[in-house]
Amino acid sequence: MLNLTAAVTRNPRFEPLIDGTITSKILNLQFVVTTPPELFYRNLKYDEFDVFEMSLSELAISQERGEGTRWQWSALPVFPAKAFLWFGLYVNSEAGIRGIQDLRGKRVGVPDYAMTAALWFRSFLWELHGIRPQDISWHVGRTKQFSHGALVGLDQHPPTGVALRWLTEEETLDRMLDRGDLDAAYSVAPSHDPKLQTFGSKIDRYGGTPIAGNPRLRKLFDDGGRQLVIEYFRKTGIVPANHTLAVQKRLLNEHPWLALELFKLFQEAKHAAYERAKRWSSAYLYFDGNDAANQAALFGDDPFPYGIKENQKMLELLFRNSHEEGLTHKLARVEDLFHPTTLDT
Repeated sequence: MLNLTAAVTRNPRFEPLIDGTITSKILNLQFVVTTPPELFYRNLKYDEFDVFEMSLSELAISQERGEGTRWQWSALPVFPAKAFLWFGLYVNSEAGIRGIQDLRGKRVGVPDYAMTAALWFRSFLWELHGIRPQDISWHVGRTKQFSHGALVGLDQHPPTGVALRWLTEEETLDRMLDRGDLDAAYSVAPSHDPKLQTFGSKIDRYGGTPIAGNPRLRKLFDDGGRQLVIEYFRKTGIVPANHTLAVQKRLLNEHPWLALELFKLFQEAKHAAYERAKRWSSAYLYFDGNDAANQAALFGDDPFPYGIKENQKMLELLFRNSHEEGLTHKLARVEDLFHPTTLDT
């Protein structure tokens, strides 16, 4: 039995593995469950886990910029989260923003410029409205000490022509948006997750601004972003994924069977979560209150497909966007980032 540490975020599609409903006869996973900001920071700063969830965007950047033994990872085609974080976008009521088409020339706050949700955000802006990253003034909510983008060197070598400004210790996205120093931002509301109120609060900081009922702040998407996803899907054929699973290459070299065993386990856990979703819809539906039949009619029966074949087009678009923006200097290829034994999945 091979014992490994596995670090993931809280996700209903992982729960059957974490609670022991799904197990392996040859592999024992000791789970660490934490938040995405903390997990990805620890991955990039300390490289401490055997198997771990990772931002797709930051995975591609780290694989290009890793040196020596640093960030020697191989990805598995497990895609547990959709890139809908930015649909919680708030705007200043005086900024004149009615939709994302009005963000050209505005000051926009994001937790981290390198994060996958922010990369997909910029893809929506470009694909639907022709807005380039250079058309917006970007403000990074995390200080450089805790910024994933700074850890991979974007503070020293930002994409060409892109205006990037990191907030100071005294500044937070919610306060700046409330004062009108930003026109739009997401991740401004305080989290109710206790993990984010401890270590995570050092990364994504909340400055105490009242959000609910604040006449100066307005949530941009009344429908949670549902119509925007449909528009983007109809144009590109893609529902963007946020995270993937990665494994230390040394372990994959020592145990050639490991990649497919992990892929099989996470696939089984997802389907077990779908069975639970008959009682608990959050494992299956993109948006609260959505109807499963209507969702399937547009996006297909499996809303979170794993494997390369079902996700090749999505990955290639993400990697192309990353390269065209200058986040990666070379065009990342699926076959270079994902383990060879999983390429036929």
